[in-house]
Amino acid sequence: MKQANLESISTFPFKFDITRSNRKTLSIIIKSGKVEAKAPRYMHKVEIFDFIRQKQRWIEKHIAEQEVKLTQRLIIAHSYQVCFFGKPRRIKVVLSASKRPGVLISERLLTITTRSDEPAVLEKLYNKWLKGQASEYMTSQTIKYARRLGVERKLKKVIFRKTKSKWGHCQHDGTIQYNWLTMMAPKPVIDYLIAHETSHLVHMNHSDAFWKVVKRLCPAYADLKDWLSIYGHRLWTE
Repeated sequence: MKQANLESISTFPFKFDITRSNRKTLSIIIKSGKVEAKAPRYMHKVEIFDFIRQKQRWIEKHIAEQEVKLTQRLIIAHSYQVCFFGKPRRIKVVLSASKRPGVLISERLLTITTRSDEPAVLEKLYNKWLKGQASEYMTSQTIKYARRLGVERKLKKVIFRKTKSKWGHCQHDGTIQYNWLTMMAPKPVIDYLIAHETSHLVHMNHSDAFWKVVKRLCPAYADLKDWLSIYGHRLWTE
């Protein structure tokens, strides 16, 4: 069973924690600007410190990059902006004790009607609405692409999860999963992601044959496939 042993070290220009467990190797994890050294349970501190010193420049570089990304994260609040299909809308929060909470979108506004303007409440309403939009658009588009490839029978279902590891995933049983936050990206990027995951119903790999199938659905895929890895952090609120 994993047991954490957290030790804050002040001899470096950054703080980090050491988490010990029954692992065999030492690794560095940087998340939201926080550094964690994952070490074998009985590894000596000297070895851990030496490893961190060797990786110091790499760590400092990634801390700086993540700090910049954190300042670019999405804020769901009155007068801030969100994108839908890549087009920015200004958020308008309407407080009402009588109207049903919900979200409406227009050409320039995204109106959130709510009984509370607490950030958690606004994010919950926005996420519920965005997930509904994703379910409607991305599901129908996935079915459309599966039909074009002649693999509609292989498509089991389309599901939505707010995962940080992948924007989309195709399972061996034919289930395709998407992160609904993708709906804020430009439409060509969304369509590329759908084309990518649907093409896995033909090839469960990233071979040349796979990319040829992707190109059939999305000829400009080469210009779109890196968008989420570069700008995807701007679609997150936490």
